[in-house]
Amino acid sequence: MKLTRRTFGAGVLATSLLPALGARAQANKLTAYMGPPEPTCAALIENFDKSSGISTTFLRLSAGEAVNRVRAEKARPQASIVYGIGLPSMMTLKDEGLLEAYRPAGVENIPSKYVDPEGYWTGIDVDFIGFVSNKQFLEETGLKAPQSWEDLLKPEYKGQVCLGSPATSGTGYLFIATVLQIMGEKDGWEYLKRFNENVAQYTRSGIGPTQLVGRGEVGIGILFAHDILGSIHKGFPLEMSLPEEGTGYDLFCAVMLKDAPEPEAAKAFLDWAVTAESQEILAESGYFDVPTNTQAKIHDLVKPYANAKLIDFDFAWAGNPDTRKEIVERFQNEILAGRN
Repeated sequence: MKLTRRTFGAGVLATSLLPALGARAQANKLTAYMGPPEPTCAALIENFDKSSGISTTFLRLSAGEAVNRVRAEKARPQASIVYGIGLPSMMTLKDEGLLEAYRPAGVENIPSKYVDPEGYWTGIDVDFIGFVSNKQFLEETGLKAPQSWEDLLKPEYKGQVCLGSPATSGTGYLFIATVLQIMGEKDGWEYLKRFNENVAQYTRSGIGPTQLVGRGEVGIGILFAHDILGSIHKGFPLEMSLPEEGTGYDLFCAVMLKDAPEPEAAKAFLDWAVTAESQEILAESGYFDVPTNTQAKIHDLVKPYANAKLIDFDFAWAGNPDTRKEIVERFQNEILAGRN
């Protein structure tokens, strides 16, 4: 069941007035915060509920919103699961003591590099940063889609680039973390200042640029590949390209929250989330990522990019809360503050 922010808040208030339920009743319901687009969340929940007999409600949140909500509710958690949020955010929650360790049954089918050795997070799907260009924009201007990070600085792209804000979007934060790892801190921040001159808009969510580029309001967007491929699948006149130097990637995870109010149902969900069956639902619902379960089928739309050139992304650095705080504050003070 889908929750809006208003109904979620009302439900929390009502729940707080009820006496504590027994363990059996708790095991038959689940509350989750989820990152994928709502149609994918709905498809996942429908299949999980059908297979488990558990009644699940979900609230769709961006990475920044999910982290902030979990922090705000730490004294009295209102959800048991966070699903489909990137690893840097999950590492932040782990470092702040807001996750509960659990090793799902069947996790042996997932490569060890996608699983926290301590059991606090489990990777469900892998995605990477790509460039999306509006084909009509390219045709009208005679330009080619960007093929490198440096291409994004071309004067021809001035006012034609959009990106999710690193302050509220996991996509935007990963973009900055990628640039800083490829170029180093000094050159990376200089690059970001020059890049900012070409940016028309920083959207609140990472998926926001898909609509702007798809409608031709801007020519180029920086997004996760699953957002780009999803829009291409829907028929938008878009082209995807990848930076030749290599690109950053993220691992979208499933975790159980510390002091989860529905621990048994949460464990059942995590057991299900690592299965090939559940991960194949992602592409079936239009969310085109690379599944972590080695037994899961890779969608035809994803196969050409399954071996994309990825950098050796430092998740420990990017996921450190001090690193995130420093990067976001510097971005706000040195880049956002100077925009008209």
